[in-house]
Amino acid sequence: MLNALSVKKESRTLFILFVPLFLGLLSNCAMSAVDTLMSGMAGTIELSGVALGTTFTFPCYLFLQCTAAAITPTVSHLLALNKLRRIHISTFNATVTSVTIAVITSILLLSMKYVIDFIPADKEMVSIASDYILFIALGLPSVSFFYSRLSFIQGLGISKLTLYFGILELCLNIPLNYIFIFGKLGVPAFGGAGCGLTTSLIYTICAVVIIFYERHSTLLDKYRTTKKTAILFLKDIKSFLKLGIPIGISRTVEVTGFTMAALILSPFGPVVMAAHTITLSISGLIFMIPLSLGISGTIRVAYAMGTKNWDHARLILKIILSINLLLYFIYFSLVFLLRENLAGLYISDPEVIALASGLLILNCIYMLPDSVQSVLSCVLMGFKDSKVIFYVTVSAYWVIGLPLGSALAWGLFTDKLHAYGIWTGFIFALSVAAVLFASRTFYLFKTRTYPKLLLESYHNKKE
Repeated sequence: MLNALSVKKESRTLFILFVPLFLGLLSNCAMSAVDTLMSGMAGTIELSGVALGTTFTFPCYLFLQCTAAAITPTVSHLLALNKLRRIHISTFNATVTSVTIAVITSILLLSMKYVIDFIPADKEMVSIASDYILFIALGLPSVSFFYSRLSFIQGLGISKLTLYFGILELCLNIPLNYIFIFGKLGVPAFGGAGCGLTTSLIYTICAVVIIFYERHSTLLDKYRTTKKTAILFLKDIKSFLKLGIPIGISRTVEVTGFTMAALILSPFGPVVMAAHTITLSISGLIFMIPLSLGISGTIRVAYAMGTKNWDHARLILKIILSINLLLYFIYFSLVFLLRENLAGLYISDPEVIALASGLLILNCIYMLPDSVQSVLSCVLMGFKDSKVIFYVTVSAYWVIGLPLGSALAWGLFTDKLHAYGIWTGFIFALSVAAVLFASRTFYLFKTRTYPKLLLESYHNKKE
């Protein structure tokens, strides 16, 4: 039987972590919406150019962000052991590695500028996309540095900074977009490509601000050490790569899965595409809830496993699964009851609203396995079980979701289901992922098995 006091204390800790994470992630999502809106104000060709450029840049951005996020469980794990010097050494190595990966990614992304020239599309649109890619590529090292340091601070259990930076990014995004897109204050008008310049400048500013914060914040005083920590260790670099790369690829695979889904549906016409896009947008915003809860779980589970406290980790798991189920019923009810109103916020076309409303019913079902697999994958991240996360995610989206969804959409087994087929495929895929993640989690707790990377971190006694 769970101790009521322990449940209350852990629930409060999770809530304190969850709320700023959720609001910060929402603010970050709003940046994309602002870019879409303001590039659209500059003209259709500008918007289409940004959309084309984003196809190449967003997977790179997401890969770097999620790779850097692997720092969080390592910091939480070491914090529980009170190994402050090891925290700083490991995060220094991870930050240097992240930025190095970002530089390589930037070079690869810049080469895509020449690839898109061969795309059989409007030359002006391609030119805008090319400039957009250039600006984003230049800012990727700043993205990696910023998220590496933010993940370090999150690992210490300080999540408010995510909210503060989310608000800062959003506040900077609107005026800077206005300046660079439309050419104000003596700055040349870059059109839609100005969104890319704004994004890179924002993350450069955030990188500078987070350096200042780390040096002067009183909240970090108790985590400082006077011993030298700016030391490169091959063992730390390898440990970070083993954890970070599978996580980064896994999250990128998820996004590219939805990109492929859009390509599969594109021949069915604008109504289907618009309805699918609206459903995906609403679903993406709601997904911030289980994602934020899951990140909170990563921090707490990693902390519990730092001292091999299985009972504490089990308590955390039970609480976040209960919270996730409660929140699911809330947003399930809201989306189901308000589906037509929500679709109407995006468009006035009754045909699109009708189709989007139907897809949102499917989305209500989809959100249950999606939330469960998201939370459980984050719990497994707290165990540093990155290989399982990688294998399950790739299999769910690319072996089950896309092939099945495509077959249903194009009527391989029955009549063509169009967008309904794609969403049905994803429901099956995420249900399988949820079951596999649940099985793995159950196995770890039942046998009290330590994944390989977690064992390696226990054996690393270097101070």
